[in-house]
Amino acid sequence: MQNTASLPALYPAKFEEVIAEIGEIIRRHQRFLVCGHVRPDGDCIGSQLALYFLLTQMGKTVRLYNSGPILDYFSFIPAIKKIETTFDKSYKPEVSIFVDCGAEDRVTGNATPSGILVNIDHHKSNGHFGDINYIDPDATAVGEQLFHILMAMGEPISRDMATCMYLAILADSGSFRYSNTTSTTFAVASRLVEAGAEPEAIAQAFFENKTPQSVRLEAQVLANLRFECGGKFVWSEITQKMYKAAGGEKNEPEGLVGRMRAIRGVEVAILIHEMPEEGMRAGLRSRSAVDVSLIAAELSGGGHPNASGCYIKGDYVALKGKLLSTARRLMQCP
Repeated sequence: MQNTASLPALYPAKFEEVIAEIGEIIRRHQRFLVCGHVRPDGDCIGSQLALYFLLTQMGKTVRLYNSGPILDYFSFIPAIKKIETTFDKSYKPEVSIFVDCGAEDRVTGNATPSGILVNIDHHKSNGHFGDINYIDPDATAVGEQLFHILMAMGEPISRDMATCMYLAILADSGSFRYSNTTSTTFAVASRLVEAGAEPEAIAQAFFENKTPQSVRLEAQVLANLRFECGGKFVWSEITQKMYKAAGGEKNEPEGLVGRMRAIRGVEVAILIHEMPEEGMRAGLRSRSAVDVSLIAAELSGGGHPNASGCYIKGDYVALKGKLLSTARRLMQCP
């Protein structure tokens, strides 16, 4: 374990008070619930599990909830099966911690957490819905914010904690390629490696562990790319028919919308998913010139300027049309 007590702080001074307050809440209380957002990504999963290892290390009682689905490529993460996908209303925590949730309703499944609500997030659209809010839009990932909390608490970082926080940062920085990657990102990642995180093993397990069904689904999406706005805008979709043929949403390709954005000349990429319960969700990515959170916001979504999403129930065809027309309008496509 790496003892953080003697290391200099990396977090901005303006967050010193709230970071200290979260540390004190963790020390004073015994029963915890850690919630993440629906369809969790690497930052959400990594942050939930990092908190699990921290709290159990401190002798606390902790349960994890996420309505899922928990995708197959997360199977390598230590204690991944500790995440419960059915909410237990009989469990009454003293503290409920929400991680990576831009809004309280991003935790679904009739979840009604109790106790002090701690909201740790890095989306600029976050509504500050917690009793305690640590919202830093400049942070690379919630995993980075958790590292700052550990630093302030002086808690040692175990190998498992380091692995989970490193995964969170790796996933949300796009392997240290996105605009949210800063000198702090690398400094935190370096300390996590010193604490036992193995970059090669984590990257291989997360990015190079695709199922054949996922690869076939990815091939379908890429074969049906639609280019608009002189090649600046590209979009595609995954329908329920496609998901069923691929064995379900557990085989959703990881990071596919990011690969769509990587095409030469593309400024905005959107991948649209038809929902089984009627509705649509979409991932939006852009290069620095376009703020896709503005597009997502018009469909009750949000996120970061270069990485946002939306989830909305209703008629799939109509919602898809609204999303695409909104993107064309805000991009001023002819």
